Amino acid sequence: MLLPASPLDDPQARQEWVARALATWDRQALGEAALYASRLFGWHERQTLAVLHNLCYWCREQGYTWPHLPQNALLLFWEEATTHRPPLSPRPLRKDTTLYAWWRGLRRTLEVLAWAGAEMPRLELPPKPQYALVRPYLSEPEFAALLGAARSHPEGRLRRLGVAVLYLLGEAGVWPKELFALRLEDFHPASRVLRVRGEKARTVPLSKEATEALQEYLEDRESIATLAPLPSPYLFVRMTNKKGGLGRPLNMNSLRPLLERACELSGVFPERILGALRWRAVRRYLQQGLPPAEVVRRTGVASVAPLGRERGQR
Repeated sequence: MLLPASPLDDPQARQEWVARALATWDRQALGEAALYASRLFGWHERQTLAVLHNLCYWCREQGYTWPHLPQNALLLFWEEATTHRPPLSPRPLRKDTTLYAWWRGLRRTLEVLAWAGAEMPRLELPPKPQYALVRPYLSEPEFAALLGAARSHPEGRLRRLGVAVLYLLGEAGVWPKELFALRLEDFHPASRVLRVRGEKARTVPLSKEATEALQEYLEDRESIATLAPLPSPYLFVRMTNKKGGLGRPLNMNSLRPLLERACELSGVFPERILGALRWRAVRRYLQQGLPPAEVVRRTGVASVAPLGRERGQR
């Protein structure tokens, strides 16, 4: 990833930058380092920045100096944030999803400091919260309506693509970036297995319906592949020539309009279609009786709780 020129480009300058910021608990300077690292490594920075700002403020209020923090400093900070409230927030951390995001942000803050070359004291990280299944999800009728809408898409070449994509996102629990990275050899129709690449590489069993949807899509893909000057090795390719994209690898710019069109045709409008599809897949696995650990393995989510522990579900 190309980033604008910054003093943080140089390791020595970066180390000095962070050391000066830690000496005065300079939240703005440390935030710039965290933002730089997040963009460099593709991390989600919003919660990391929130945790970092609150932690720096709290450490300064406690009179701590870096790196001379007590080993239980993070535990004390976590207790303050979860039982009372974060020092810069009007409300305590209550929802399980928020607790998990803050815990991950706390860990990421330490990773940023270590990456920058800061002297790292021995600090005990709070126990990892269990990520309860509380996010909005697609119901079975809603998912069926989306499939029906995809099958009736006005552009014929997009029909089978839309159905196949919906099955992988909403049934197999594949993430969009994993979807785009799939190659032809990753799909094994005989054994009904999909090999997912990336940081959370895994094999995912496919239902009979999902396997058939992929096979039908591949029939359309084969005709498209003959039109491209260079055949694409990727499983999913663009099926229209809009902006010269026919046969090129599928990406978010082409996936999102496809899903939005399915929502329009079906009348199903979740707040976040990709998240709703993913959590539909998670719930489906749990309803099939799979233990949470196996659901985590198949979907690549951080962790889930059994359905009996849900709170605040609709």
